[in-house]
Amino acid sequence: MQTKSTRVTRGVQPDEVWAAADAVLAHGERPTIERVRAYLGRGSPNTVAPMLDAWYASLAKRLGGGDEGAGEQGTLPAPVLRAAKTLWGRAQQHAQEQAAQSVQVDRDALEGLVERLAAERTALDQEQQRLNERSEALGAALLAKDHQIADLMRQVTDLQKGLAGRDADIESVRTQHAAATQALQAERGRLNALNEEHRQERERLEQRASAQERRLLEDVDKARQELKRVTLLLADDNKKAANSLADSHEQAQSLRVQVSALIAENAGLAREILSAREDLQMAHSHQEQLQKDMADLLVQLKARLPKGGTNTGTPATRSKTKTVLKR
Repeated sequence: MQTKSTRVTRGVQPDEVWAAADAVLAHGERPTIERVRAYLGRGSPNTVAPMLDAWYASLAKRLGGGDEGAGEQGTLPAPVLRAAKTLWGRAQQHAQEQAAQSVQVDRDALEGLVERLAAERTALDQEQQRLNERSEALGAALLAKDHQIADLMRQVTDLQKGLAGRDADIESVRTQHAAATQALQAERGRLNALNEEHRQERERLEQRASAQERRLLEDVDKARQELKRVTLLLADDNKKAANSLADSHEQAQSLRVQVSALIAENAGLAREILSAREDLQMAHSHQEQLQKDMADLLVQLKARLPKGGTNTGTPATRSKTKTVLKR
């Protein structure tokens, strides 16, 4: 029992594997790792495999029956020796058949390879011819492309020159537009100043008309008092007062007409400003014809904006109003 425990502890030994292999071979089976382990009932494949390889390595010497083989493992039993020789003969015959088949397969493969190489050589020659033809065609196409590229480069150069001129024109139009914008702003400022002046003038006229009306009322009151005192002078003064009142009403009416004219002129100027603004917006929306539109806009502005008649008319109106007030 102790010996069995010691053997289990120390693992499978080479002589046990060799004896198991001899036993398997004696049964006419080829010794394998699984069969040897099944015979022993233990042993891992990693342990049995190298020992079984050593058994196969010594098998040829042992089959020769020499002293060397007997010295290593002793003389094999006769049945084992016969089975081993039979297995060895079969192995050699199988090896020769396998070698012949392998040679035939290699020969067939070599012949097929030669045929494939010939076909591939023919295909390569045809492909080389196609490549040469394609290379020539590509060369001609590249030459044509070079000419096209040269033409395109010339066209690009011309376009760049044209764009440079176009940029200069656009810059000129922008300068003109800026100048026109400044002129329009200046005109707008002048119109604003003129509107303010008209407003102040209207206020002054209204104040003077009110003062004149109050003065006329005072004169009428004085005339009535004078009528009570002097009958004869009353008629004369009444007549003068009536004439003076008529003149005052005429003057007030004239002033109202002048104020209405100023208001109408102011409205006309506002409409002209609105029209100029619309023209400017149209100029922004039609940038492709900016130069022509700006020239038209300047002509329209020059035609629509007053040439100085408003400024000259205002002093005359003031002079006339002062004359009437002095009377």
